[in-house]
Amino acid sequence: MKKDFRVNYTLVGNAVYGEGFEEDLKKLGDKFKFEKISDNFGILFIENDEFSNFGDVFNLKSLHRLEPSVRLSSLVNINRGTFNGVVANEDIGANFIKENPNLSISGKGVIIGIADSGIDYLHPDFIYPDKTSKILYLWDQTKEGKPPNGFHIGTEYNREDINKAILENDGSLSVDEEGTGTMISGICTGLGNLNPEYKGVAEESDLIIVKLKKIENDYNNGYLIAAMEYMNQKARQERKPLVNNISLGNNSLVGISSRLSYDKLFFEHGLCQVIGAGNEGNTQTHASGKLEFNGEIQDVEIDIGEDEEILNIELWVNRPDKIDLYIISPSGEESQIALVSDFNIISGLFNFENTRYTISFSYPFSYSGQQRTVITLANAKKGIWKIRLIGAYITNGIYNMYLENRKFIKPGTKFSKSDPENTINYPSTLNDVISVGAYDTINNSLWASSSRGPTIESVLKPDIVAPGVNIIGPYINKTYAMGTGTGIASAYTSGAVALFLQYIQVNGNYENKAFVQKIRTYLSAGARRNQDVIYPNYSYGYGELDIRGLFEQLR
Repeated sequence: MKKDFRVNYTLVGNAVYGEGFEEDLKKLGDKFKFEKISDNFGILFIENDEFSNFGDVFNLKSLHRLEPSVRLSSLVNINRGTFNGVVANEDIGANFIKENPNLSISGKGVIIGIADSGIDYLHPDFIYPDKTSKILYLWDQTKEGKPPNGFHIGTEYNREDINKAILENDGSLSVDEEGTGTMISGICTGLGNLNPEYKGVAEESDLIIVKLKKIENDYNNGYLIAAMEYMNQKARQERKPLVNNISLGNNSLVGISSRLSYDKLFFEHGLCQVIGAGNEGNTQTHASGKLEFNGEIQDVEIDIGEDEEILNIELWVNRPDKIDLYIISPSGEESQIALVSDFNIISGLFNFENTRYTISFSYPFSYSGQQRTVITLANAKKGIWKIRLIGAYITNGIYNMYLENRKFIKPGTKFSKSDPENTINYPSTLNDVISVGAYDTINNSLWASSSRGPTIESVLKPDIVAPGVNIIGPYINKTYAMGTGTGIASAYTSGAVALFLQYIQVNGNYENKAFVQKIRTYLSAGARRNQDVIYPNYSYGYGELDIRGLFEQLR
């Protein structure tokens, strides 16, 4: 995409389309721009001055659906070095299973998919003794060249390409600049060649790696969705079970808990997604409340400590209720009143703050049926901002409001009265995945930032918690480092699921149990529990990851 493209256009959604879509879109003129990712999927942008004509795209019969597009935050925080770091394979019971001479379980025959920052494929922990790679395929979405079949961006490398690069010590095929993808991959399945103590959970599993493309320096769910489809296709081609690990998330879209029926993982044998629950448990990025009757007014205060270039706020209202709203600036200036409608966008300017605002409504929202309202403040000045809520149609009156993840906002930006519950990030909110929180193995307590449930659909999440604090794993430039976050916890759980899938599916012992809902049930039933804690709960789910307990459920 050309550099000036993003200056004049705003991202509006992920388009699923059919034959003739690109031609139909061109007939609308230059107001829309489109990045084609695969044969039926891409990302749609609209010219900044054309928002009033946004509805034109919905009249295109070739557009099957337009899904919300949001940026995603990494759920892994990396610290250089390994001092005071830990490896939790013993804590989660991996060593007990792998050292049992009667089982011979190591993840062999299972693929683990990692869509993140890429991988340092020259790191010895991903190279077998015969100098061949653990990586079956690597799709670098950021590097134009030879895309995979059916896709239109990036460059794909197969194991043969990577093996050649290993022999030539050529690290130029694809570079992991951040190290999170390398670390996650190593915790799942690293060989521990540099240090056997740092071996991954399922060290003989294969890898499929996608280095995700970014929009304005941020990950985006559109490229992630394409990565998941790519890895699913490759696993079917290889005829091997697949565990997709996702260590990305956002407070946005938390109302989405279900996919369309043909996208649901419930119905696909040998395919499982494991997702970090989020790192927003103590970040003051969520507020909640309840309106008791039509016409009741409540204010939700947002304290902005430093000017924010862009601040996004989402309001979700329990169905079937409706809440109108307007914004009050620190100087007391009021926005237009935004009334709930099927789809509506209003915008304006706070003159005394020189802050532009946009308020967009979706009611009922796709997949979930609730009211979703997105408020965007451009050049938001420091001070106390108020979102004034007015009950328009109230039966239960429950609402939840979110800032974006802490990584996207300034340290002093927060809700004046925050709530740590209902902070499970999208896409961990989906009902056909395994959602994982994080705990600290050193003091055996919940990591303070681990997101809490339930979802705003009142679904219990996380399912379990796993080690996620100061965990040692492979890092770029053939080193090790420490990672913290629910993205680390999901990596441990992905490795555990890979061991389980080898036993039940690859080895043919319980092939009919290789479905995500059954695996999730076994993980929950086999979790380790503290006698002082009541389970299930919204912090720990059903307990701590215990691979021995997982296997014991097969009795």
